[in-house]
Amino acid sequence: MRTSRTVFITAAALCALLTSCTEGGNADVPPAPDTSPSTVEPPPQGPLTAPEVDLGQKEVLAEGPRRGPWQGGTAATLPEGDLSITVHCLSQSRPTDLTVTFDGGEFGVPCSNLHQTTVTNGMGAASAGKLRLTVATEETVRWYVSAQVAPR
Repeated sequence: MRTSRTVFITAAALCALLTSCTEGGNADVPPAPDTSPSTVEPPPQGPLTAPEVDLGQKEVLAEGPRRGPWQGGTAATLPEGDLSITVHCLSQSRPTDLTVTFDGGEFGVPCSNLHQTTVTNGMGAASAGKLRLTVATEETVRWYVSAQVAPR
């Protein structure tokens, strides 16, 4: 009975001695960074919706839903009036830019990876004729585009 008590006391003293040595000896060494993968998931993305046609406007070109770049579409009958182009987009990875190019210009849209981004760009007066649009972006971006004219 006495032998097991002596062994227990010796083991406890040895454990205390080892613990105090290892704690004090590594005080100058910074802790190693945690390289394990994160278990935190990004918040859910909402649905991507098509732009609505504004009251008093005529939609002359609509495209989507699409993903990534698009070589373009043409509105064959663009009436004279005030042109506006609306983009709805959502990136599936990190925030990513989308560029809309049209006859006479271009504009960029910063697509979020958390919620749908909506940008409407008014071009002002457009003459009757054709309208050609293209979209440049990464494959991770889903989008809709709508070109509308408010007739004069």
